[in-house]
Amino acid sequence: MAAATSKPIAPARNSAGFTLLELTIVIAILAVLMGLAIPRLRDTGTTELRSQAHKMAMTFKLVRSEAILQGIPFQINFDLDEQRYWVTSADPLGGDDVAATTLGRLARGHHFDGAIGMSDVMLPAAGAKVNQGRIYTIFYPDGTVDPTVIHLASASSAYTLHVDLMSSRLVMTAGYIMPRY
Repeated sequence: MAAATSKPIAPARNSAGFTLLELTIVIAILAVLMGLAIPRLRDTGTTELRSQAHKMAMTFKLVRSEAILQGIPFQINFDLDEQRYWVTSADPLGGDDVAATTLGRLARGHHFDGAIGMSDVMLPAAGAKVNQGRIYTIFYPDGTVDPTVIHLASASSAYTLHVDLMSSRLVMTAGYIMPRY
């Protein structure tokens, strides 16, 4: 009978746990994800402010287009006491029915909530700066718009919206600035 060769038996590895390297990688990934997510969750006011600024810029674009298409002047009315704006016809013969028919919901207006609002509206050509009461901007059928500066603000940030005189379009800038006309 031949002698059997015996090999040393290796101890069985317990693979039920995690290595230190695996745990370090998981913690690093979680730290990166939290670093990206937490600032966005914390600053919802700035996100909402930016959204409202974009909405107002689109309103300006639409009202300017409608003034050109309809051949009549429109105006955006700002009420800083009630923190709202709405669109009406600036044509004495057109009446507000034209704005309501043409622009629908914009004619009924938009109301800012308490966290975000208009801090002031300026009409540099008229020398007017209003932080309470009412003021309006006129959009003419030839595509021009009254020079206007609107400051929107939240508790932590602000946006300045102003009409570019060359293009008659509304320009958005982060922060409270005074554009030169």
